[in-house]
Amino acid sequence: MKIIALGDIHGRSIWKKILEVEKVYDKVIFIGDYFDSKENILAEKQLENFKEIVALKELEKEKVILLFGNHDFHYLKGVSDEYSGYQKQHSREISRVINEAYRNGLFKMCLIEPPYLFSHAGLTKTWCAKNLTLKDYSDYKELEEEVNDLFYCFPMEFKFIPSENGNKSGEDIFQSPIWVRPEPLLVDKIAAYQPIVGHTVQDAIDLKKEVILIDALGTSKEYLVIEDGALIVRKLRKY
Repeated sequence: MKIIALGDIHGRSIWKKILEVEKVYDKVIFIGDYFDSKENILAEKQLENFKEIVALKELEKEKVILLFGNHDFHYLKGVSDEYSGYQKQHSREISRVINEAYRNGLFKMCLIEPPYLFSHAGLTKTWCAKNLTLKDYSDYKELEEEVNDLFYCFPMEFKFIPSENGNKSGEDIFQSPIWVRPEPLLVDKIAAYQPIVGHTVQDAIDLKKEVILIDALGTSKEYLVIEDGALIVRKLRKY
């Protein structure tokens, strides 16, 4: 089994070069945040890039996993919040493609490949206890199914929750799987699984951490490969 996990996209096309290098895989996981470039990538390019990702998903439905991020959430129908990076001038076009993919069931909120739990930012026990009927998280298929069903039935359960301490960046254990930050996730993660998440930019991927943070495509050009149970950090040398 070979799994490729890619950090936050933000309009970058680097994923195409990575898949050219890797060629053969059982699963490729996009960790979310397809829009809202931090590198001045034009909205038109971001849209074109996302359409290519969707085309890959439609071509290889079982192998390609599209997780959902906070920078995708504010383009979802019914969401009135506008988070950092929101592209108001292009929101109609972006919302159209995001919502079409959502209606077609192309997104997931989480994926569990024991012992690893993939999501954009991470699942805390506190958020799960508040939002899920499931109390025993050891059955990974039931946990994954309930989180993903909740996303399609009640998507507003994933919105940012204003913090009592005034924090606006997700530094709370009650934040959703697209918002929680690494420190609160570390203290309140589900013990049965090791989280693999994006959301928080890293200079490099560090496999020694209990929470593996892979948002490094825009910095070190690193991505994660899990092959026959071994965790491997690889770096795209030319891009």
